[in-house]
Amino acid sequence: MLVLVKLWNRCAERRPLLTLSLTNGAMAGVGDAIAQRLAPAPAPAYDPWRTARFVTYGCLFGPVAFRWYSLLDRKFPLPAATAAAATARALAIGKRVAADQVAFAPVAVAAFFAVMGALEQRTPAEIGASFREKYPAALAGNYVLWPAAQLVNFSLVPLVYRVPFSSLVSIVWNTYLSTVTNRRSMGSGRAEDRVSADRH
Repeated sequence: MLVLVKLWNRCAERRPLLTLSLTNGAMAGVGDAIAQRLAPAPAPAYDPWRTARFVTYGCLFGPVAFRWYSLLDRKFPLPAATAAAATARALAIGKRVAADQVAFAPVAVAAFFAVMGALEQRTPAEIGASFREKYPAALAGNYVLWPAAQLVNFSLVPLVYRVPFSSLVSIVWNTYLSTVTNRRSMGSGRAEDRVSADRH
């Protein structure tokens, strides 16, 4: 395990965006594979193309998340962890979490539906219908999981490890998203009406 960590660190130093992209993609794929495994009976056969779409989305999202975290670092820098600066530090962390959840999360969840729908070659009308039906539940799930996760991420995790940390949390998140977005559309029993959908 230590060897893998050292290897990852070397790759992150040389090609940070590529390393974060592949890491995030791999974790997204794991989340979807778990979701398919946990699908209620009668579960369909494992769909590797669905997992491939999650991997693709995860790879695309990793660099975006890193740029966003870097922006939050610049806008809300953390003072040194001293007793005198405790209040200022807590305020900066709170601003990071608030900005992430108010400004970034709704857009990221919406982008998830749009990108995954496009990867499935669905029409704009189909993507819009899926969005209207499933976006509220997905965003609500975001607010259950991510504020606490990002509180830890922004306060304790160095910048270079924030995307991998989010990727680990995203195993749970992507399992949830995969479950939500692959439910059959209301009023339809057709297999083609199923919609596959990181937030972070």
